Parts: sequence; structure tokens; C-alpha cells
Amino acid sequence: MQRRRAMKSNESRRRTKRPINPRPRRFPITADDVIQSAFFRKAVSEAAEYAKKPERLKQLFEEASRKAKEVPRGAFFERWAYVMAMIRLIRAYYRGEYRDISRQNFVIILAAVLYFLTPADVISDWIPTTGFVDDALVVSVALGAVRDDLDAFMGWEISQP
Repeated sequence: MQRRRAMKSNESRRRTKRPINPRPRRFPITADDVIQSAFFRKAVSEAAEYAKKPERLKQLFEEASRKAKEVPRGAFFERWAYVMAMIRLIRAYYRGEYRDISRQNFVIILAAVLYFLTPADVISDWIPTTGFVDDALVVSVALGAVRDDLDAFMGWEISQP
């Protein structure tokens, strides 16, 4: 009898010794995983087609503007300002107001925005908290390639009357 009580007591101690907040695990998705995905490859191939057609760029701008109002910005951290700059650059480009960017870098921006718009990608956007982590990774990779162009575009925006 005493042995059973001791066993129950030990079991309850083991249960209560678990940490309340376990150490967070490293997120298993990397930028390489996302960039090598079929979802991103599709965004890149579509981006090249969008770059040729101003009416599609206008539609892309409108869709991205709508989605940007609904998206939780937490996953993007300080990159959110660049996401918004990418969207504004698309508008300025299709309007013919700003063209001081190489075609290659413009396609990179378009691919990042198209990926951002895709709700069912490497991590579906419907998953609370983590749904936009892959989108933020794509934005980070794009920024590595086009940050100077986006900075120049934002400088141009400020200089406009």
C-alpha cells in the first residue's frame, strides 16, 4: 500500500517537474527550402510574364495592396517597410513613373510579391502565427538582391513633389 502511494507520488512529481515554457525549437523551414520549392519556382516564372504586361502589374498591385491590409506583420519584422516599397514600386512601374531598375531585379520583386499573395505555399497563410514565415523568408532573400534598388526607389519617392 505504501509502495503504491510512493509510486503515485513520484508520478505526480515527474508531471509537475516539466517546464512550464519548454525551450522553443528551431523552425524547420529555411530560406533555401522555400526558394527551392515548386511554389517559388512558379512565382518566378509568372513574374517574368507579369513584367511584360502593365495591366497585369496593375492587377498585382491592387491584390497586394488589399492583402497587405489584412496580413499580420509580425513575421516580417523590420522588412515590412520593404514589402510595402515593393508594392508601391510595382504601381510606379506600371504607371511609367519609375523605371530605374533592371529587369532582373524587377522580376525578383514581382516574384516575392506573387509568393506573398499565394495563400497555399510552403506554409499555408491560414496557419496562425507561422503562416507568413515562408513569405518573410522570400522577402528576405529578395531584399538581399534588390535592397539598393528599393532604397533608391524610396529616395525617389521622397523627392517627388
